[in-house]
Amino acid sequence: MRRPDRTFDPYAESPVDGVIAAFCSVRVISGQFLSDKKIGTYVEVDMYGLPADTIRKEYRTRTIPANGLNPRYDESVFEFRKIVLPDLAILRIAVYEETGKLIGQRVLPLDGLQAGYRHISLRTEGNFPLSLPTIFCQIILKSYVPDGLSAFVDQLNQPLLIKKTEDVNSSISNSADGGTTSGSSSARRARPIDSSSTSTPSLDSKATTTSTGASSISTNTLSTADTTSLASTIKSKTPTEIIIPITLEYLREHKNFCKLKHKQDKEIILMKKKHAKEQSVIGEQQSKIMNKVKTECEKLTRSPMINSGNSRKDLSNGINSSGVKSDPKLMDLINEQNVEWTTLVQRQLIEMNTVRRQHTKEQCDLLRLLLDETQKTQVKEITERHLKEKKDLELNQVRQNIEDSKRLGSEKNIRNKSELDRRVRELKSNNTKKFLEERKRQMMKQEREKENLTKSHETQKTTLLAEIDKMLEYSLNYQDETPMARFPSSSV
Repeated sequence: MRRPDRTFDPYAESPVDGVIAAFCSVRVISGQFLSDKKIGTYVEVDMYGLPADTIRKEYRTRTIPANGLNPRYDESVFEFRKIVLPDLAILRIAVYEETGKLIGQRVLPLDGLQAGYRHISLRTEGNFPLSLPTIFCQIILKSYVPDGLSAFVDQLNQPLLIKKTEDVNSSISNSADGGTTSGSSSARRARPIDSSSTSTPSLDSKATTTSTGASSISTNTLSTADTTSLASTIKSKTPTEIIIPITLEYLREHKNFCKLKHKQDKEIILMKKKHAKEQSVIGEQQSKIMNKVKTECEKLTRSPMINSGNSRKDLSNGINSSGVKSDPKLMDLINEQNVEWTTLVQRQLIEMNTVRRQHTKEQCDLLRLLLDETQKTQVKEITERHLKEKKDLELNQVRQNIEDSKRLGSEKNIRNKSELDRRVRELKSNNTKKFLEERKRQMMKQEREKENLTKSHETQKTTLLAEIDKMLEYSLNYQDETPMARFPSSSV
C-alpha cells in the first residue's frame, strides 16, 4: 500500500490493486460439550475487516432447544462472497445461549484458515481457552469469481474432468447408435426374401439420395442463413454517420451556390441580349446613313447605281460596281463608323469582363463561406453523435443495473435484505467500473475522431483556399480575345 503506483480506498467495494479478492463459506454442522446444562444454543458467524467486508449479526443458525452437550445445527452455508482485502479480514464464530449469553467464541484471521472439515475450539470473551467446547464446521476458501464467470472458471480449473465428461457422453451416444444399427440389421436378416425385395435396394438408394439431397439443401440453407445473419450483423455495425470529404465540386453542388450561379447566368444572358440590341440599333443607324450618303454621292458623280449585291469589302475600298473610285466623303464616313463600332464592341467586352470578374469574386467569397459552414456543420454532427453515444452508454448502464436488481430479487438463496442490498451495491459498483472503462475508451476514440477531423479540415481548407485564389487570379488576369467585327453585320 506504500507503492506510489497503487491506490487504496478503504471504503471502496472494488478489489484493491494487486490484491485478489477471496470467497469464504462456513457451514456450521454441530457443537460438542458446549454446556453441561439442558439449554438452547445457537451460533453466529461474523466477518470483520474493511467496511465493505464487515458483516455482523446477519448469519445465525437456528436455536437447538434443551441440548447443550452435542447440538446438531447442520444449517445452510453462510457465504461471504467477496472479501476485498483478505489480509485484514478476520472470522468470528460465537456460540450463545438462547437467552443471549455468550458461551464461547473464536476469532480467526482469514489468511490463517484452512479449508475442509474442522473442529474449532472455543475461547472466552477475554480470549482464554476453554477446555472442552468445540464447533464442527466445514470451511471453503477460494478466489472471488464475479457473477457470470463461474462456468468459465470451472473449465479453467478442471479441464480434464470436463473432457472426461464429454468423452463419456459421446461414448454413451455412440453405443446407443450402435445398438440401434445392430437391431435394425438383425431385423433385416430375419426378413424373408420375396419378389418385392428386388426393388427394395433401389428404393433405399433413392431414399438415401433424397435424404442426402435434403441434408445438403438444408446445409446450404443454413449456411445461407448464417451468411445473411452475418451480413446483417456487419451492416448493423457499420457506422451510418460518414463524414463526407469537402471538395470544390462538393461545395459547388450546394444549394446556395447553385442559386447564386443561376442568378449570375440570368444576368449574363440579359447583358448579352442588351449588347445584341445595342449592336443592332447601331448597325441599323449606320446602314441608313451609309445608304443616304451613297445616294448623294451617286447623284453628284452621276455614276451608275451600286448593285445591292456588292460586298462590304468593295465599299471599304471606295470602289463602285463600275470600278470608279469612291468619294472621300464616303471613305471618311466608313472610317467613322468603324471607329464607332469598335468603341461599342470594346465597351461591351469591358462590361462583360467586369461582370464576370465580379461574379467570380462573389463565387469565391461564397465558396469560402460555405467551406467554413460545412466544416462547422461536420464538427457539430460529430459532437452530437458523441453525445448520443454517451447517452446510450448511460442508458445501458441504468438498464443493466435494473436488470441485475430484478435478477437478484428473484434469487432464492439470498437470506435477508442486507445481503440483497450488499449484492446490489456490489453489482452496481462492478457495472460502474465497467462502464467507466467503456466511457474512457469511448472518449479516447472520440478524441481521435475529432483530431482526425480537425487535421482533415485544415488540409482541405488549405487546398480549397489555394484553388479559390487561383481561380480568382485567373479571372482577374483574363482578357477576352474575341475578334471584333470591323463593321456591323446589319450594314450593307
